[in-house]
Amino acid sequence: MPLIPPKTWRISKDGNRPGECEDAFRVVFPSGGPTIMRAAVSDGATESAFSRQWAQILADAFVDRPLDLRVLTEDGLLGWLRRSQDDWHAAVPWDRIPWHGEAKARAGSFATFLGLSLSEADEPGTFRWEAVAVGDSCLFLVRNDRLSVSFPLDDPAGFDNNPPLVCSNPVNMGPLWDGVRRTGGECFPGDHFILASDALSAWFLARHASGDAPWQTLEELNVSDRDPWVADQRRARTMRNDDVTLVIVRVSPVESQWPGRA
Repeated sequence: MPLIPPKTWRISKDGNRPGECEDAFRVVFPSGGPTIMRAAVSDGATESAFSRQWAQILADAFVDRPLDLRVLTEDGLLGWLRRSQDDWHAAVPWDRIPWHGEAKARAGSFATFLGLSLSEADEPGTFRWEAVAVGDSCLFLVRNDRLSVSFPLDDPAGFDNNPPLVCSNPVNMGPLWDGVRRTGGECFPGDHFILASDALSAWFLARHASGDAPWQTLEELNVSDRDPWVADQRRARTMRNDDVTLVIVRVSPVESQWPGRA
């Protein structure tokens, strides 16, 4: 297996308990088939009802019911989403919602969505990555200690309060396909894939624009450092006070460890 165990963490916005974080993530390493890793990050919109649950359903769905991103179509995506929408509807405690909150819940939850898949390519011993995104949760590919890909946003000024979102109510989905972005490419030894929700992504791109290597900071943070570090960034106003999620997937830098490589 050419992948190093992932580094993951999630931190709630100041003033909220850990269980109130509306970000979600999931990473899996399938034991069989051509796919060797799937990861997803989803950021639930605070303004919508039960968005934390919706974000987790979306992240789980991507790793449990994989999409073939190479041949993804609008009909295929909407069909795949319908089961997740049904799961969200079944999870909502409709009988306990007060009358004044029912209309908001009926409208559905909203969330960003980012999915990454690493798979064996057609040539033995080679690998590809594919990614899909709706909204401003971002993927960064770092190769040879340089930012190689920034997806779907590459400018810290590109973050605003109205990103495209996936809705749990198909009636309120809107023109979802217009907001879908896809990309992919070859995967090489030593590649680092960083998935992050919007507050951390905006910080990352701002630091990179100033000439820094923000991936080094994230790689070096250990469990005891991360909460104080995020708090420091918020106090310095270099990071918005929002939920923060990070997933780092590292490909083995030793080429000979890859299956099929001599």
